[in-house]
Formats: sequence, C-alpha cells, structure tokens
Amino acid sequence: MFHQIFAVKTDKVLVVKIDHHKKEVLILVAVTLFGGILRLFHLGTWSFWIDEVLCVLDAQNFSFKQFQINPVPYIAVRLSISIFGLSEFGSRVLPVFVGIASILLIYWMGNSLISKYVGILSAIFLATLNWHVYWSQNARAYVFTLFFALLTTWFFYLAIERNRVGLMIVALVSSIFLIASHILSSILVPALAVYSVGLRLSEKKPFNRRYCFLLLAFFVPLGLPLFLLLSPDFQTYLFSGWGLNEWKRSPLYIVSTLVYGLTIPVTVAALLETIAGPIRRPQAFLLCYASVPLILFLFFSQLLNVAGYYLFFTVPAYLLLAASVCERIWVLRQISLPIRCILPVMIVAVMLSQNYTYFRLENGGRSDWKKAFETIKSEFRENDRIVLSVPQMGEYYVPKAKSTYVKEMMNDLEGFEREVKLSSGRTWFLVDVEDFNIFDSDQRLRRWIRKNAVYIKSHSAFSRYRDRSIHVYLLEVN
Repeated sequence: MFHQIFAVKTDKVLVVKIDHHKKEVLILVAVTLFGGILRLFHLGTWSFWIDEVLCVLDAQNFSFKQFQINPVPYIAVRLSISIFGLSEFGSRVLPVFVGIASILLIYWMGNSLISKYVGILSAIFLATLNWHVYWSQNARAYVFTLFFALLTTWFFYLAIERNRVGLMIVALVSSIFLIASHILSSILVPALAVYSVGLRLSEKKPFNRRYCFLLLAFFVPLGLPLFLLLSPDFQTYLFSGWGLNEWKRSPLYIVSTLVYGLTIPVTVAALLETIAGPIRRPQAFLLCYASVPLILFLFFSQLLNVAGYYLFFTVPAYLLLAASVCERIWVLRQISLPIRCILPVMIVAVMLSQNYTYFRLENGGRSDWKKAFETIKSEFRENDRIVLSVPQMGEYYVPKAKSTYVKEMMNDLEGFEREVKLSSGRTWFLVDVEDFNIFDSDQRLRRWIRKNAVYIKSHSAFSRYRDRSIHVYLLEVN
C-alpha cells in the first residue's frame, strides 16, 4: 500500500516537472519566434548605410591570401551573399540568424549561471531590445561580437566552476572568433582576468596547480596577438580617425550610447542588482563582464578612436543582471503581484516603444541612401557624376556613374568649378546631413551647392536625436 502511495506521488511529481519543462520550452520558442519576426521585418527594405556598404564591398573582395583585420564579418557576409544574393536582404540574412541564435544562447547562459527564470527573462529582454534588433539587421561585425562574447563568458565561467579543461578550450576558441569579429572586443579578456584572479583573492584560496593551468590554457594563447601592435598596418587601424569628431569618442558620449542602447530601465535594474544584496559568484562574474570593458574603453577613448557601440558585446551582462534583480523582487511574496511585475513590464514596454519608433518613424535608424540613389537613377544620363561623402555608396547603388569624394572638391573648390564648366556631363550632389555636419560644420560647401545647383528632393530620416536626411541637388552647365 505504501509502495502504491509513493509511486502515485512520484508520478505526480514527474508529471508536474514535465509540465513545467513543456511550458518553459513553449515560452522559449515563442520568445525566439517573436525575436525572429522583429529581426526579419523590413530586412530588405532598409537601405545600406555607409559602414555597411563598405563591409559588403570588402566582403566581395575578401581573400585568405592576405591578412585581414576582423575577418569573421567579411566571411559571414560573403557567405550570406553567395547563398541569398547580393542585396540588402541577402547580405543580412546570416547576421539575423546569429542574432536569433543569441536569444537562445543567453537563455542557456542565464539558466546555467543563476536560474531558469533569469534565463527566460534575459531571453525576453534580448529578443525585444531594439539595439540588438538593429545590429541583427546589419551586415556588420557587432552581432557576431555579442554572440561569441556570450559563448566565451559562459564557457569560461563553467570551466572555472567545474574545473574542466575542455570547457576552457571551448572558451578559448570562442574568444578567438570574438577577436576575429572585432579586434577591440579583446577588451573582454582583461575582464575575465580580473574575475579569475579576484575570485581566488576574495575567497582566500590558493592558486593551485590545476587552477593556474586552466588560466594559462586560456590567457597565454590570447596574449600572442599582442605582437600585432608591432605591425604598422595594425597601428594605423587602431589610431585611424583619432582626433576626428572628438565628441563621439568622449567618455560622456560612450556612456550615453551604452545607456541609450540598453534603455534606462535595464541600466537602473543592472545597477540595483549590484547593490541589492550579497553579490554571489554569478553576479560578480557579470559585474566584471559589464564594468571592466567600460572602464577600459573610457580610458582608451583618450588614445584611440573608439565608439560607444563597440561595447555592444557587453549587453548580455547588463540584461542578465537586470533579469536577476527582477527575480529577486519576484520571490518577495510579501509584496503584491502587480508591484513585483512592475520592473520587468517596464523594461519590456520601453523596449517595445523603441522598436515602434525604429520601424515606424526612424527608417531603421539609418539614412535612406537607397531612395536617394533611386531619385538620381530616374533621371540619370551618361557622363553624369555624383559628388558624395562616401564614393563607395555610389559604387554599389549606381556603379555606372563616376563617384567623386566630396572632400576632393572641398580641397580645391575653384579647380572643381573650372572642371565642371569644361565637362559635358551633369553633377549630382548627395548632401547627407550627418556627415556634412562633421566636415562642413561652417556650411561653406553647402552654401556653394545651394547657390549653384538646383534642389531636386529630400529624403528625410531622424533617429537617436540626429538628422540623417539626404538632400539631392543637380548642377547643370549651360
């Protein structure tokens, strides 16, 4: 009889566990599908923007015969183009798939480090986060840096916890792909060093032989790329653009870019988690993952041309910390259910509002180069040329036209006027406000264009408090 009662109870527990597992799987599938729909929506509608078209053109010319910094995005974009065709959609398909895979990956990491609830919440946050939607819809490096940073940090943490060399090798391989996605993402390595050393010191444990071997297996191979600093080409890459647009590499701008991308509720929630109570190992690890790269970037911004979005690979740390504090609040049963739901609901609501703005009002956060070139193509004649801030945009959208770099015109405006008068063709001007505001801050060139050329059309776009409009002008010589 007692055996029968025990068997019935065991069966009930098993059924409950299976039901919970099914529910968890269904939620994860729904979240992933939602994230996939967001990332595929308007994928081929958005125009390429400047950095993106440069990546697409370079990807087509990519070769293993010569050394290439950041090869992963070029390989991925080239593969995407070879499968899905040369277009905005075809170039972005693989980045989208990697973005969707990251939703599953952050769930597994959150589930492994803290709890399944944190895993589910962090997956919801990443699926909804507009910053991640944006970079998933880009033929650029940053969605790859986030994916490989997730893999690296997750397996590094597990290797330390379980004392497993195999897991550390996976972390090492992932970190190599991370650095090959964007070289400045290597700033994650010091964060892992701070955690692994700080962990032993804080717990007053000796650095035994096994622990040291684990760390050496990871950090020694990653120290070899430091020899790249001796390469003149690499030095040029690191310091290129330094001194231009100093505001965008200022500490204030870097922090504001990060906070805006994460949203204020996520930023506040992540900060709350660090002060809400005793910091356990997972939270300490995530704190190192989030803060060390930020601190180092703020320092190096005075030496290198860095940008706030280079820290995109640290986003999972903030989302996991935010999900963790949401769980802390959730288990406080003395607080009413509606109040316990406020923080996660607010986070998701703000993210959804950003997505609404992104899709309906901001043109996907980019200038509408495609429509600007369609305006030109509708009236294009042989021997016409285009003057613009990035000739490669013309090379992609109107390959038969001669594209002229606008700075060549600025350097010798009188010579340009003489050349125009002697030429038989017409000259189109694409004035993209965002770039012209940097190198034509006194509007001298724009005044010349407005005075001598005929205004044709404007393609307005405003996003993240910036004017990304493009104005089209045509200069005809009688």
